[in-house]
This record gives sequence, C-alpha cells and structure tokens, in this order.
Amino acid sequence: MHSVQAIPLAIISRNTLAREGMRRILHGETFEVIQSSNTSSSLTDADIEFAPRIVLLDESDECCVATEVEHIREQCADSRIVVLANAYDFDAMVEAFRSGIHGYIVKSIDCDPLIESLKLVHLGEKVMPSELANRFPQHWIDETCAASSQSEMLDLLSDRELETLRFLVVGAPNKVIARSLNISEATVKVHVKAILRKLDVQNRTQAAIWAVRNGISIQHMPAEQLPAPETAEPVGM
Repeated sequence: MHSVQAIPLAIISRNTLAREGMRRILHGETFEVIQSSNTSSSLTDADIEFAPRIVLLDESDECCVATEVEHIREQCADSRIVVLANAYDFDAMVEAFRSGIHGYIVKSIDCDPLIESLKLVHLGEKVMPSELANRFPQHWIDETCAASSQSEMLDLLSDRELETLRFLVVGAPNKVIARSLNISEATVKVHVKAILRKLDVQNRTQAAIWAVRNGISIQHMPAEQLPAPETAEPVGM
C-alpha cells in the first residue's frame, strides 16, 4: 500500500518563533515544510526539489499583503496563497482576495481546523474565517451598499463554485451538475456545501434565490450544459 505524498508548503513570516511554531504544527504526514523565510522576496524554488503547493503568509505590521502576494506570484506562480491574519478584518480580507490569495485564516484558529483549512485550499477551495457569516445578512438588508457587497461575496466563491451556483439557479440536481461539469456527484456535494456556508444560507433554494437577486447570470452557460426541463427542480419548491 503506497503512502500519500505530503503536500509541499512554504512559510513566510517576519517572526522567527512564529515560523518555527508553524513548522512544528504543519510538518508531518499531511504537509512537508520545504521552505521557511522571513520575506517573500527570499522565497525561491531554485534550490529545492519542487515548488510549494501552498505558501502560508503570516501577516504583520510591516507586511503589505498585496506586495507579498505579487512577489510570491513571481517566484511560485502555481502556488496557492493563504494569509494568516492577526485579526478578522472584512475590508482587508476582501482586498487580500482581490490581490489573488486563496485563503484567509485568523490566528485564533486551533491547530486541527488550520490543517483542515489548508487541505481545502490544496483541493481548490477558497477558505475564509467563520466571522464572515455575521457580515452577509447585513449586506443583504443594506441596499446602499448592495453593489459593492455583491462583488465582494462573489470574490469569495471559486470558479467551480460559481459554475455550480448557476446550475442551482436552474434547479439542476447533483447528477446533472456532475455530468455537465465532468466531476463526481461527491465533488458536487462538496461544492454545494461550500456555497451554502460561504453565502450563509440554509439550502439550495436559498442559494438560488440569493444568486437571482444578485444578478448571477446563466447566459454564459453552454446550451448543452442547461438541464432538460424534466430534470430541473424549480427554485422555491
């Protein structure tokens, strides 16, 4: 029986103790810390066997996330970037996602949830703090900031999650979504669960209603992906 290869990971932190602490937490069967640096400019794949799949960026007062992300992109273009933030800051989080990160985790998180969150990032999900759930309802009832909130929330969905959300709008069941996107039904369930969590809704119908209210269009879906009338499950039922 073959063992699962550990996920190569790099740590960027200006704090030596923080780097060592994160290395001790993460280095093991799931992750292999292949590089630990104080700035992104010193991150390189020239002297290691392979580039990191994930780069964990520790936020600090001296750290400009956008600049660090740009440097990481230059050195390791295919790596997925996760910011470890000092505290939850909605505006800072949105700007970080716009700069190209894939996860935003607050340092108050426990070790096991941290590891699980990084696993999700490696699988292609975007990860954000649970405090975000308290922010969404406020956006929905505040029409004065509706346009900006729509953009901000959409930024938090991965491309695959957005594709799945469009299928929810037309009432497609999981088997139709799986066939259309050429993925398994189990993967569809993972995407749907992530959508419900990120939009802070209880079920597929609420997610579809949110999408319609926020202008999610199905016009860009190829005709062959649209479910036949008999396979659709009408929104609201």
